Amino acid sequence: MQLQAYLLVHYGEVGLKGQNRPRFIDTLVRNIQERLAGLDVHVDRKRSGRILFRLGPEARWEEVASRVQTVFGIAYFARAWRVPLDMDALERAVLSLLPAKEGISFAVRARRANKHFPLNSMEINRRLGAAIAQATGWRVNLDHPDLPVHVEVLYKEIFFYFRKIKGPGGLPVGVSGTALNLLSGGIDSPVAAWRMLRRGARVLNVHFHGQPLVTRASEVKAIELARVLTEWGGSPYLYSVPIGNIQAEIMRTSPPAYRVVLYRRLMMRVAQELAQREGALALVTGESLGQVASQTLENLYVINEVARLPVLRPLIGMDKEEIVAQAERIGTLELSNLPGEDCCTLFTPKHPVTAARLEDVHAIEAQQPWDRWVQEALARAQRIDVRTSPVDALQFWPDRADQLLKSRA
Repeated sequence: MQLQAYLLVHYGEVGLKGQNRPRFIDTLVRNIQERLAGLDVHVDRKRSGRILFRLGPEARWEEVASRVQTVFGIAYFARAWRVPLDMDALERAVLSLLPAKEGISFAVRARRANKHFPLNSMEINRRLGAAIAQATGWRVNLDHPDLPVHVEVLYKEIFFYFRKIKGPGGLPVGVSGTALNLLSGGIDSPVAAWRMLRRGARVLNVHFHGQPLVTRASEVKAIELARVLTEWGGSPYLYSVPIGNIQAEIMRTSPPAYRVVLYRRLMMRVAQELAQREGALALVTGESLGQVASQTLENLYVINEVARLPVLRPLIGMDKEEIVAQAERIGTLELSNLPGEDCCTLFTPKHPVTAARLEDVHAIEAQQPWDRWVQEALARAQRIDVRTSPVDALQFWPDRADQLLKSRA
């Protein structure tokens, strides 16, 4: 029996959005299409909480599933098959696709959206289950089956599938506006970007580095991290901003304890100008309360004072173990662990201030050429398309090939 296979997508939170639901669903469809470009997968239709994509003859399910798992807005998905509203047709189709295995357990799990179908969900379960048991000799296990058989009875057709794959949830990227993420190259900031993407924001990145006073290591890491984030729907554009010379001037003209706070205020000033170029409505950072000296409430208050845009901190209440676990899950941890100098570690004092006072910062900055520094940084900023950039971390860290290849798996 020749059956047409489909990618069947169920969305979760998107379905709760009232009048905005059509826009959210259309955005989700576009995002899935973009992610599956070139895989012979074609949108079929949207129907009662589901989106259907026809799998063409060249579509490889493993590749399709791998990509769909990185599209926000999906509750779960499956490779499904369609039959008419007829139990005999359903039985024949299911039996034709059962794996040739012995001694396994199964369970039929039917859902009936079409209340006019002559059998209810329990009757479908019993009838199809009896047919499977008779044909295979398998035993029924309703709690933990080796092979669940899912059946969805709709108004014009029936779909069935065997494996339901959990999606990443959240909202489709693009429904919540644009934000600019300060991507340091460390563990935290890529996770912050990922969490904003999951809430439907379009996220661009800006990376501040200490060149020409340090190597390109942190910039290379940032480009590679931005590439990983594009797989989750992140923008392919990264601003690379060298501030090493400005940091050296700050070091010479500031009390050592205040250097890191002043570096962060510089980044905020420059980032918000870049954000406004891009139409971004907020800045995003990977700060977690109390994790390092600059991330106390007092210091965050002083750093925020220069920002005209909202500063979002998705990790603010997470501890390091939680952040590391999420970095590993999304594929950024191995890259973040590569060696490289962060710009905030350049000229870091032995005892940074943990409770900066705004009046002290204002007094220091009154003696410094901040307008010139901000304009210099903006003039040196490069907008990089990470999809076409020739930068490759394997060339920069050939001794870390295993670590890098793991991040690309």
